[in-house]
Amino acid sequence: MKRNRHLIPSVWSRTLPEVGLVTLLAAAIVIWSANVALGEDMSALFALSSPGRSTFTTDNQEVLLGLNQEGGSGLSSYSQYLFGYFNMRVKMIPGNSAGTVTTFYFTSFGDAHDELDFEFLGNVTGQPIILQTNIYASGKGDREQRIFLWFDPTLDFHNYTILWNPQQVVFYVDGVPIRVYPNVEAATGVPYLKSQLMYAMGTIWDGDSWATEGGRVKIDWDNAPFIASYRDYFADACTDNDASTTCAMAKWWSQPQLQALDDSLIGQLDWVKKNYMVYDYCNDYARFNGTPPECAYTRPTSILYNTNSSLSSSAPSPTSSPFSVNPSSPGPSPVLSMSSRTLKYAQPIILLSTSLIILHISMQAGF
Repeated sequence: MKRNRHLIPSVWSRTLPEVGLVTLLAAAIVIWSANVALGEDMSALFALSSPGRSTFTTDNQEVLLGLNQEGGSGLSSYSQYLFGYFNMRVKMIPGNSAGTVTTFYFTSFGDAHDELDFEFLGNVTGQPIILQTNIYASGKGDREQRIFLWFDPTLDFHNYTILWNPQQVVFYVDGVPIRVYPNVEAATGVPYLKSQLMYAMGTIWDGDSWATEGGRVKIDWDNAPFIASYRDYFADACTDNDASTTCAMAKWWSQPQLQALDDSLIGQLDWVKKNYMVYDYCNDYARFNGTPPECAYTRPTSILYNTNSSLSSSAPSPTSSPFSVNPSSPGPSPVLSMSSRTLKYAQPIILLSTSLIILHISMQAGF
């Protein structure tokens, strides 16, 4: 479901007398009323597999995916995407989830497929769940990174976000960047995800041969069924009807300020790596007999952020040292920390609040 993210700038590009306080306030109320509706109808966006183990809640706002000894379950979007901004709120399996794997990912399928993965590796009660991300481009994967999360993902829903444009892929957790995969294909020959439509997917399945402590800890089926919850899916993307680079470049999530991480977000990314990363394929020298070439870059080679946060055409040098500032706690990106509901309500709230403030000032001034 697409929403007008440019409502406020378009309104304020006109003068206040031209718009009119009453008109502005009325518009805000209408927009607010239209948006204070129930959350996304997940049944209109996704098909479910294994009906006995997966279900929509009665209001269709949430998907429950289950795993038992008979098997797992999943969800798959009706739409396919090529570039976009995506967010899913997920609550992980409570209690002892050792041996289970819960996912939110995008894939094009096939031997030469592209894929972007959030994979949550279960653990015994009281031990942290590991978040593994992975990237496949033209069928080549083996790009795993693993982190501990700075919260318990079983207690509440959290935002898992992917920004994917022609310049970079960024994984976010609650607005904090945890991974960036820049487009460095021109400089390294490493394929970038730029031509294959992908479905949005979610699954829960038996991974006890490897998921928890390398497979040492197995699933305790006495705790089945294992249930993970998904809700508030948001996608602003180029779809199967309009997927092209031209489409992407017209979108807000592909504008210059989102074509590379700025220094502040690089700092947050480094904070995650320093404090929470437990595995990075880039540092697995024995596995790859060296360092994969894309690991030298944190920004696309086609553009570069300078200190004024503007873009130039010169290519950056590969990252040679960690970012010097490590925030004690990462502040969320103002654009990318928003949940589906926040994205739905933020503009009406701001517009309504601003209208009321201006109305009050105008009345005080005798307008």
